[in-house]
Amino acid sequence: MKRLWRCHVCNDVHWGNAPPEVCPTCGATNSFVPSDLGEALEIIGRDHPALDDREGVLAAWQWFSDQSPTVRLTAKADEMELLCKGVLENLRTKGQRYCPCRLPTGDREKDEGLICPCNFLRQPTFKETGECWCGLFVRRGTQ
Repeated sequence: MKRLWRCHVCNDVHWGNAPPEVCPTCGATNSFVPSDLGEALEIIGRDHPALDDREGVLAAWQWFSDQSPTVRLTAKADEMELLCKGVLENLRTKGQRYCPCRLPTGDREKDEGLICPCNFLRQPTFKETGECWCGLFVRRGTQ
């Protein structure tokens, strides 16, 4: 049964049958504890912009990057703009902010992992290249 989980290190909120072994935001291992809706809404409502326009998506990406000890945003502004347009188009046409570089299946449960920012720290692409699928987030300390 799906439920809410909260990382006790960085307050990342996760919805699923089980929590991630490694927090995608802070990298802490086995750090998730059960959460309830009130707590989760309080956490995600704090300092988060609206995510339905360009400024909101860019601000959310910057916030995610600022909170992460592992990744930062790409320095390529033109690519970031293109990715933002793709995420907003997916929101408009598919109802979620899916990564524009990956194709959703239409099964919401399967596609939850494609919502930007996805859990790219566990993806082979990130492990090999130090970048998420689309290159929006890169490992800190890389060019």
